Amino acid sequence: MFDRELRELLFSAITRAEAALKAVCAHEFTRLHPDEVNPYLNPDYYDSRRRPSAVALIDKVFKRILELDGNPRNRGDYGGKAYIRHCMEDHNGQVPLWVLANHLSFGQTVWFFQVQSPAVRLAVAESFTGLYADTHDGPRRITIKRLDSIFNRLVFYRNLCAHDERCYCARYDGRANENVYQAIGDLGYLLDKDDYLELFGRFSALVARATSAMPSRRQAILSAMGVRERELADRAEIILRS
Repeated sequence: MFDRELRELLFSAITRAEAALKAVCAHEFTRLHPDEVNPYLNPDYYDSRRRPSAVALIDKVFKRILELDGNPRNRGDYGGKAYIRHCMEDHNGQVPLWVLANHLSFGQTVWFFQVQSPAVRLAVAESFTGLYADTHDGPRRITIKRLDSIFNRLVFYRNLCAHDERCYCARYDGRANENVYQAIGDLGYLLDKDDYLELFGRFSALVARATSAMPSRRQAILSAMGVRERELADRAEIILRS
């Protein structure tokens, strides 16, 4: 029960972070290529150092969604998505990135972000920095490097939650400090302050109930999650002051 509730809590919060990434990526990429039809299909608009990965994204994801990959097995009225069909048939094949993004998984969206040109990646990071400042008293610079780390972790935990796999003790990439508590902390960079306060409060209450119900396993549970007991109360105060 404890792990199920944790998965539900984490999945809901990550879904909101995913929506934010899709919106910001679509806005910043399109802002640099405003007058072109489906510019995301042009490999020249991605980081030249990651061109093979960008081409794979275009061919295996974007063209498949748009049914432009030439595969006869991939003819299904745009995956049954009416909004894709409408754009392809009524707007001469022009599908805005914000429309296409609705069809991308979280992992595919992160892939898109990570193969972007340095200019787009910087613009995305600056957008998240601005979004953070909008709801917090103190500024916090959110870098490209930090976003890469955050989103890699969140994709890992999102997939665990979606597939009902044990979450509380899972470690991203097998490293001790890549734990579920770190993922909770990551969300503080992406959600507005009120949403994050609610998330952290519910997480703290969930941990308290679980450790009270299983006192003999209290320390093992906290350790598996990467939580230091006193840190929960201290962190709540830090969030309030941020």
